Amino acid sequence: MKPFLWGLALGLALMGTAPAVASPLAEAVLVLEDRARDRRVEVLLIYPIGGEEIPLVVFSPGFLFSGPAYRSWAELFAAHGMATALLSYAYSLFNPDHRVLVQDLLFALESLPKEAARRGVPLDGKRVALVGHSLGGKLSVLGAAERGVVAVVGLDPVDGGAPGVVDPVRFPSAVAALGAVRAPLLLIGAEYGERTRFGMPCAPPETNFRRFFAAAQGPALEITQLGAGHLDYLDNPECGFLCSLCWPGSRPDAARAWAQTYALLFLRCHLRGEGQAYSELLALLARQEAEGLVRFRKKPENPGP
Repeated sequence: MKPFLWGLALGLALMGTAPAVASPLAEAVLVLEDRARDRRVEVLLIYPIGGEEIPLVVFSPGFLFSGPAYRSWAELFAAHGMATALLSYAYSLFNPDHRVLVQDLLFALESLPKEAARRGVPLDGKRVALVGHSLGGKLSVLGAAERGVVAVVGLDPVDGGAPGVVDPVRFPSAVAALGAVRAPLLLIGAEYGERTRFGMPCAPPETNFRRFFAAAQGPALEITQLGAGHLDYLDNPECGFLCSLCWPGSRPDAARAWAQTYALLFLRCHLRGEGQAYSELLALLARQEAEGLVRFRKKPENPGP
């Protein structure tokens, strides 16, 4: 069984909840071109067939990763009736500019419903959630500060810039922008993201998920996955040199599967209007905290969608 399906089955078994799986799924590869800025965003869109006004999840990858590296997340969300767009941004190690990438994200948010409609995929441009890992989590928060969305999920988000570079113009702070974000926020943090490997941590404590939670203005839920590594959220956290730079998690498949279960319940609540899903999420977290698997905090009490 695929890791995400294993985690989902285990999580749903613990909660006594049957999966509401839509079948079958389809996918499309889109290239969104912003000619005014001479920029392009590549998109792998995975969606349920037969839906009308399908809610949309827009997923931004971590630094130097592409959207398809998170395919299992899109398959899971789409199986539960939420089309998922995995974005791939154009930049390199030597020229990242987070202002440009945020504009790419905002362009994708504007363009996706129109482009998908041309292909017969009816996306609901009003029911949109942003999900992102590491740098993608930062971009998701910055995007939510510019455009209203229904929910935001950060997977071990990092509010940083290029290694060793301090440039608040090229690398605006997402933590500082959280005052403008009113959408419910889910932060899933990796305990080992703070651990130093090869001279630096991948998620330094001064810029990690805890900083996002401290600055969050709207409803926020923070989950610390004990024993998880910063790259456990990739489908393949043993991807070679790039993945070797971060401290590995003790059980990456399990960490990813549980993170997907948390995110799924959160999005089912806020994007699909299934209010009971949030109660199920809190009950699951209470059990896991008692078992020493996670720590979690919330503010204020989250009433649901």
